[in-house]
Amino acid sequence: MKIKGVVLNSKDNVGVALMDLERGTEVDVKLNGQTASVKLAEPIAYQHKFSIKHISSGSKILKYGEVIGEATKDIEPGQHVHIHNMIGLRAKAIKK
Repeated sequence: MKIKGVVLNSKDNVGVALMDLERGTEVDVKLNGQTASVKLAEPIAYQHKFSIKHISSGSKILKYGEVIGEATKDIEPGQHVHIHNMIGLRAKAIKK
């Protein structure tokens, strides 16, 4: 079985696609020793992020176990997480 997506840290609320994935694809990811399945709500391009759980508007986006952004609207499991629904915060933190 091909690994389609990965969660990089147990704190993360996003996974990363390891190949181009079509809408409706079931992606199994490992979280804290457990396997969780996420059905993609839209196509996800290679190396792009998808939500693995509900993320409320204003909540932090976590990747690598670190805050990389903030949701600008509610994001449901399986949705693409990118500039259309988040604002990046890493550059802001680096400038301090």
